[in-house]
Amino acid sequence: MRLRLADARWISFTARRFGSVDYKGRSAVTSLLSVLGIGFGVMTLIVILSVMNGFQMGYIESILEFSSAHVQVEGADPGPIEIIGLPGVRTAYQYSETQALIRGRYSRESGVLLRGIPEDLPSIDAGFKNKVEMQTGSFSLESPSSILLGYELARLISVRTGDRVSLVAVAGGADTDLFPENAEFIVRGLFKTGYYEIDSSFALVSQEAGLLLGGGSNIKTAVKLNSLERDSAFIRELSSMYPGAKIRSWRDYNRAFFNALRIEKNMLLFLTVLIFLVVTVNIYNAMRRSVYERREEISVLTAMGAAPKHVQYVFVFNGLGIGLAGSVIGLLSGLLVSVRINDFFSFAETAVNGIQTFVSALLLSAPGSSFTLFSPDYFYMDEIPVRILFPEVVFVFLFGVFSASCAAWLASRAITRLKPAEVLRYE
Repeated sequence: MRLRLADARWISFTARRFGSVDYKGRSAVTSLLSVLGIGFGVMTLIVILSVMNGFQMGYIESILEFSSAHVQVEGADPGPIEIIGLPGVRTAYQYSETQALIRGRYSRESGVLLRGIPEDLPSIDAGFKNKVEMQTGSFSLESPSSILLGYELARLISVRTGDRVSLVAVAGGADTDLFPENAEFIVRGLFKTGYYEIDSSFALVSQEAGLLLGGGSNIKTAVKLNSLERDSAFIRELSSMYPGAKIRSWRDYNRAFFNALRIEKNMLLFLTVLIFLVVTVNIYNAMRRSVYERREEISVLTAMGAAPKHVQYVFVFNGLGIGLAGSVIGLLSGLLVSVRINDFFSFAETAVNGIQTFVSALLLSAPGSSFTLFSPDYFYMDEIPVRILFPEVVFVFLFGVFSASCAAWLASRAITRLKPAEVLRYE
């Protein structure tokens, strides 16, 4: 049944009248709770998605930009110069990697993944430069005796910038230097990526020093693409050009970790969607009750010539209004909380510590330790990362709008089964 302009006008007018009664009469509380329920669901889902994206993309970018790159190539062919000339390649460079044992002050030792990289890597790889934040010292590998340590690794072996460390290679070829006195380095700086596994296990040296300790073995070419999703197509293209090269994608290196992150996000989404389901059921029951309470008005409209489908649209419009109002409230509050989430946590910590101090003063007891939501003793982060993705925000907003509309449509189907003559006979 096509909806004419005149029909749309009286449906819109009737929907506004019914909505005005709902928001002022006995159904006002139910309507308000429905709007707030949709708003809370939209806000919660936006905040969860933003925080999860911040954590996941931060970790993934740290691994890809610092550790595994998008594609790794082993073998003499092809070299970085040939790969950089291929379409879709952002940058490429060679590096060596070997396991070693590092010794710092007070004879403290730790295993380390020693990576020999080009001295000018930050200038040729912007992604690497953005992920490596120097805590002390500078990114200087011009001297073969220079070394850069992860911030947590330096803490484990009790060294600072300017101290000397010894390396014992535990992997490599037959010509690898294994003795500490032949591999003494000066710490030129401490870096931090925000990912604990990297900061606690990686050390960077020049390519010359990396080849010396690794015995010239385990040399790879790291390739960064303009889009990490093009890795499969790029590998197929490169394999056809260089059949003898061994090529691996970033998905192969970190499969278990990335799958765990994806499962975690999907489970959180599933739990949050349950909020919408509960609210949708409440809207459905409220609309069914509204249809029952207004069966006389519905019968009068039908008797005056209104089609049952058109009367049903009145209630669908009411549901659309509830969904739209709640989604707008949830969208604005969700974006606000996401952008200022660290300020909200700081306020919560200040409030709890203030209450704790006040109670201690009343009881004349010594105040306890300060309350911290994300203590550095347990969480390796400076602040909560947030990454807001526009497509996901739009999806959540539309989901909130149409979930209420769908509930109203399902509840209002009973209108088509009403018989106006029987209803009006008893009134």
